[in-house]
Amino acid sequence: MGEWEIPAGWVWVRLADVLGEPLFNGRSVRTTADGFPFLRLTALKRGGVDFSEQKNGAWTKDEASPFLVSDGDFLVSRANGSHNLIGQGALARRVPYPVAFPSSMIRVRLHPEAMIPDYLANIWDSLLVRLQIEKAARTTVHRAYTISHNILADIRIPLPPIAEQRRIVEELQNHLTRLDAGQCSLQRGISLIPEFRSAVRNTAISGRVPSTATLSHWRWGNLGDIIARIETGRSLPRERRPAEEHEWGIIKSSAMTWGNFDNDQHKAVQAGTNIDPRHEINPNDILVSRANTAVHVGASVLVGECRPRLLLSDKSLRLVPKEGIEKTWLIHVLSSPYVRRQISSMATGTLVSMRNITQRNLLRIKIPIPSREEQLAIGNAIKSDLNRIDRLAEQIEPLYFQSEHLRESLLTRAIEGQLVRQDPADEPVSAALARIRAEREAQGRRRQSTPRRPRRRAPSSSPLSRPPVQLEFEL
Repeated sequence: MGEWEIPAGWVWVRLADVLGEPLFNGRSVRTTADGFPFLRLTALKRGGVDFSEQKNGAWTKDEASPFLVSDGDFLVSRANGSHNLIGQGALARRVPYPVAFPSSMIRVRLHPEAMIPDYLANIWDSLLVRLQIEKAARTTVHRAYTISHNILADIRIPLPPIAEQRRIVEELQNHLTRLDAGQCSLQRGISLIPEFRSAVRNTAISGRVPSTATLSHWRWGNLGDIIARIETGRSLPRERRPAEEHEWGIIKSSAMTWGNFDNDQHKAVQAGTNIDPRHEINPNDILVSRANTAVHVGASVLVGECRPRLLLSDKSLRLVPKEGIEKTWLIHVLSSPYVRRQISSMATGTLVSMRNITQRNLLRIKIPIPSREEQLAIGNAIKSDLNRIDRLAEQIEPLYFQSEHLRESLLTRAIEGQLVRQDPADEPVSAALARIRAEREAQGRRRQSTPRRPRRRAPSSSPLSRPPVQLEFEL
């Protein structure tokens, strides 16, 4: 199959060639508070089916019986909103209790003489299989991706002898168990990076920074005590594209969302629009997102490099601190979890996707205020700590991607027959497939030779066959 080479004695098969039973869809069922359990789509994970991912359906056990999951069932995502997740598969091992699978999944049951479930579960994550699924997946009117039985049945797989499949699975598990443990640690480290940043930024309001004075020199106040004024932009007519170098651009909310000012998140202002140059953004400005999602409303950034002719929008605010206030300290105060919680509680709006923080509420935020010397020391200390965290993240994240490449390399070696040695004593896979074909043909002949019961004829509705009816008329 293309550039994929397989050893002598292996054969290319379609998934349909190694099935023990026809592919089977789950059933659509209404969710209820109390009923028979069925799996969520999120139960399909790389390591197997996660049986804790379930909900209750409005059906009885008898109604769910045809859709119960058994050990060795391979479940495949039939419909998904993500192109990368469509066709995702997981093997059911040690099913803890009766549970069914829904209409968003297809059940695959293999013929035990052709392929072992663990072999399929491993190679299903390979690039070879993923490319076939993603190429064949179709989109619906709701922009969801789907695969049909025909698509799934036509997936081509390299098939070694059954004994070699077991050796491949054993060798893969030896490697992948260690790789999974390493990836779990890397993921844990990556997930802790935002917590490290938050903890460091909290020192801006806690005073726990070396070389600073005692907290007795600090005073409580409001943000309004250290802000000279707040400036806001205007809503201007704009194009759907970014601004060219010679054009004026207006920033989007996403320019202030992720902690650093994103110079590229802007749209071109329509030609001929009256521009107020006082709204132009400059390096070292402190900007706050006035309107954003519930998570990002009030997000603040300190502008670093900034292209010319870039304007504030009506959803952005520029904070101009009073004389003697260090911006390097102030930006970390605004980004601290302590202040972020206050902003969240003050934000207004009924939609989670769009909340607002007013200038008045922003100025009411309570903060501890140290001396200017302490502000400078705190700002420098936090900047140094954040730089160390950034360097740590730069080391961890590439390691995770390297581990993914290592996983793909292992799977590629497995399906090319390079992971374990071939054994001439293994029964040829062609012999097993021949037995399966003969078995299917025999079953087909038995079905054809089974006499059918004659159908009962329905009574004729012809008027001629009806008994005469005597009509009586009143004289």
